Amino acid sequence: MEQSENSPFIRNCIGGIVVEFLEGQQYALTINEYPLPSSDLNYEYVTLVSEHCPIAASIFRWFRSAMSHCNMQNGELILNEMVEVFREHKDELSIPLREYILSDGILEVSYRVQMDNSQIIKQVLDLLYESWSSFGSLHFSAILKPNNHHRVQEEVEQYPDYLSFFLEHARRLKLEYQGVRFIDISVYSSMRKSPVFIAADLWCWKPLLRYLQYGARFEDVTLDPSSTRNGAQTALTDTLNSLIRYLWIRLVQPATILSLTEPELQEYCEVAQVELRDLCHTLRIILRVIKRFRQDVLDFIIPDHSGPRVVGIRSEMVLSHPAVQLMLPTLRKRYGCPIQLQHYCRWVIRNRLNENWQLPAGINALPVPNKIKKYLNILSG
Repeated sequence: MEQSENSPFIRNCIGGIVVEFLEGQQYALTINEYPLPSSDLNYEYVTLVSEHCPIAASIFRWFRSAMSHCNMQNGELILNEMVEVFREHKDELSIPLREYILSDGILEVSYRVQMDNSQIIKQVLDLLYESWSSFGSLHFSAILKPNNHHRVQEEVEQYPDYLSFFLEHARRLKLEYQGVRFIDISVYSSMRKSPVFIAADLWCWKPLLRYLQYGARFEDVTLDPSSTRNGAQTALTDTLNSLIRYLWIRLVQPATILSLTEPELQEYCEVAQVELRDLCHTLRIILRVIKRFRQDVLDFIIPDHSGPRVVGIRSEMVLSHPAVQLMLPTLRKRYGCPIQLQHYCRWVIRNRLNENWQLPAGINALPVPNKIKKYLNILSG
């Protein structure tokens, strides 16, 4: 065992770590030697002790303490202080620590205490926007891990889910960054897309439904064709191409190979419904919000690799297949047919409400029966 302070040996052994975090501070080093089994070698177990506390560690401990003591009574006061401390000291934090404090700290506390002060939430979302990685993590967390967030204290059924909580605050604030609504700001996945398209690409239909209920742009959103998978010019076309290809691979191609009769096809679709539930839900929700497909949107070639030679399958073959007609009867109504008056009315009403930042809250204020409100809120039809 050996103890020493500020010796050249210590500087050489722990080099950059000591220089970066302890600098000229006093510390003690304890070294214990232990034999390695089945050899003549020993290994050293080194313990470093210092009273020096780097500012990053202090801030981290402060945030952990604030998070553990925050509740619905003191939430506004503590959250406001957390925002101020973070803004003042963020440059002294490493990027992973900064993201942890934002995503797993400030965001989670905001939701856990159901912060009702939209101005404080605006400060939180401003911090997120300034940190692109954390901004994306809010959406990816809501899309991919919707059940991993802290439960609301004194949980009651009327509290919104994690994603709805922040989308509702952004709606109330009419929050935009550089002329783009908070809900429509692109984040990076395999390409830069707004979160609503990422949810659709991943068949995460529940967050997709939330984004669309809150008025996320879904039509006429242009993309750089060089950055898309299929050279598509709009995000909707790119997403639909991907979803229809999966319909071919998972549903139509197996049904075609089996050469099913009509009764067998019905039974086959009932089984496939379970396996393709998320994909079908995703497509149904998309069909509720778009006005009508342009003729060219679903006109593409799908490469079929099932045989010895790769052949091209026209998308029309997928769309007109009886299995798709059974699973997605609305698809034909949105593609190749005149627009339905009922659906067109919903599309117009939702667009007008969205222009005035009234989705989905404005639907409940309309003097119409609940069944129509449900239809307008894309929960049916």
